[in-house]
Amino acid sequence: MIEKSYFLLSLLQAGLAQNWKINIPPRVTAQEGSCAWIPCHYSYPSHLASQTRIGIWYQGKDSIAFHSKHHEKMLQRFRNRTWLLGDLKGGDCSLIINNIIREDAGSYHLRIEFDNVNSYSYSSATNLHISDFTDKPMIFPVEIIAGKRVNLRCTFNTTCNGTAPALTWDTPIAVPGSVSNTVTQNGVTLTYTTVLSLIPSPRHQGQTLTCRVSYPTVSSEQTFVLTVQYPPQNLSVASLNVMKDSLINIIEGNSAVIICSVKSLPASNLTWRHLNVTVNRTHSNNELWLEIPHITHRETGDYQCVAENEHGAVEGSITITVEYTPRNLVITSIHVIKDSSIGVIEGHSAVIICSVESSPASNLMWRHLNVSVNRTSSSNELWLKIPHITYRETGVYQCVAENEHGAVEGSITITVEYTPRNLVITSIHVIKDSSIGVIEGHSAVIICSVESSPASNLMWRHLNVTVNRTSSSNELWLKIPHITYRETGVYQCVAENEHGTVEDSITITVKSQHFSAWKEGLLGAGIILIVGLSGFFIFKCVRKVKSTERSRTDTSREQSDKSRERKKMKQENEAKYGVSACQCPTYESCERDWALRSHKSKVEEVKSNHNVHVHQKDDLYANCNFDDEAVYANT
Repeated sequence: MIEKSYFLLSLLQAGLAQNWKINIPPRVTAQEGSCAWIPCHYSYPSHLASQTRIGIWYQGKDSIAFHSKHHEKMLQRFRNRTWLLGDLKGGDCSLIINNIIREDAGSYHLRIEFDNVNSYSYSSATNLHISDFTDKPMIFPVEIIAGKRVNLRCTFNTTCNGTAPALTWDTPIAVPGSVSNTVTQNGVTLTYTTVLSLIPSPRHQGQTLTCRVSYPTVSSEQTFVLTVQYPPQNLSVASLNVMKDSLINIIEGNSAVIICSVKSLPASNLTWRHLNVTVNRTHSNNELWLEIPHITHRETGDYQCVAENEHGAVEGSITITVEYTPRNLVITSIHVIKDSSIGVIEGHSAVIICSVESSPASNLMWRHLNVSVNRTSSSNELWLKIPHITYRETGVYQCVAENEHGAVEGSITITVEYTPRNLVITSIHVIKDSSIGVIEGHSAVIICSVESSPASNLMWRHLNVTVNRTSSSNELWLKIPHITYRETGVYQCVAENEHGTVEDSITITVKSQHFSAWKEGLLGAGIILIVGLSGFFIFKCVRKVKSTERSRTDTSREQSDKSRERKKMKQENEAKYGVSACQCPTYESCERDWALRSHKSKVEEVKSNHNVHVHQKDDLYANCNFDDEAVYANT
């Protein structure tokens, strides 16, 4: 009977146990320092639904981790750290364990007590595993552009509704911003969110932001490095060569290296340009080199570096000056140049300009007749102006350009055009008083020369007839072979160019050949006679000086005797014939007069026979005085 009763009691308990059920996970993992949530739902007999109940969570066999009525019964280390999350009356027995420590690990099971009779310990248990705290907040990356406001969001998710974690931002002082925090729940998941709002600038590039989640005893963090996109800036141009004021000087033939660098994000596309032509480029690189080997003067000029990305562009420049010897010297003028020569009318102004290519600029100098007439320093152009030019400025003008690397020169000829002047007539014969004498049958040569520009047209005229002429020549010869008396006369030379005319003349006297021979013989004989007579007279003078004193007394006595005798004869004749003194010439006088006339007649006869004019200057006798006193004055 007893056995039968025990069997009926067992069946009753089994029936009742079918109404006590629990739903808990077999294993829960919690991180040290955070909280643990053991989800739990239980059921019980329905007739107990209205009764008060007590929920007790045991760790292990009998260590009370939570007691819904008597907290003092809880282990000390669980006090203020555990509580039920749900409504126990509603069947939610979920347990929260806050600030998890290592000792919290173990098995946890639930006991429900209605009264001493209706109590039940659920056999199903949850094993709590404790791990290190490894959960981290999450920062959601966004595109950050300099100058544009951006919101950086950091979140932390948890399923444990225990002590709320603190979610904060750690930012450098250089990155000011504002922070806002929110908490949202999606099912059993709690999401803690903190938002950092800021306006980034290029100086924030590379700054580190930290989002930190903190529990009372543990914390974790996530970092975020600011990648601030910005347009190119701080472009700089450097060179391996010496640079001064964005300028480098390179000797022709050497190499030049220039480097362009810029700051930008994303990296820029860089381009080197010269004379608006791309000479080098690169993509997505903030540095670009340009090397020019064996540089020439053609590479002189400005070089622009252009940096560009999706946010903007910037450019910079450098000037390369290639130093080289002067070259390509050119001489120009406001006048027409032909064959490196210009013509300028006298009295007008002349302007010539010398220009050259060189680096550094040349020292220029104009020279004329090896004399410097104008100069300048460090200039590749030099003007020379000659106001009121005269024929003296005619000639070659040299322009010399020189710098530290070499020299070059060029020249131009200035021809000053002026009217003919300084006409001169010369001859191979002796000219006296603009006249020459030429023996008949001989050749006569007369030369006319003049100064003029352009060269004159020259013409010889005789008896108003042109006998010779030339064009564009400042000298004209006239040669008359076997000249005759017909060519005697005046010869005019006329010089004429587009600016004026000048003339002059010479007289040609043609002489007979016979007269010339006689004149030469007579001249020779006269010279011999003069020499002989000179000797004779010298001899006579010497003798006369010696005998002067001796003969003076005798002469005086003799003249006195003759005078007395003549006077006596005169008186006798007057007495005898009764006639006064004769007024006619004395005998001596008549005799002297006859002698003079006879000599003069002979001289004229000789001249007539030799065709010599009586008054010709070359006549030996032209200077003779045929008056009676000339020859016989002392008789």
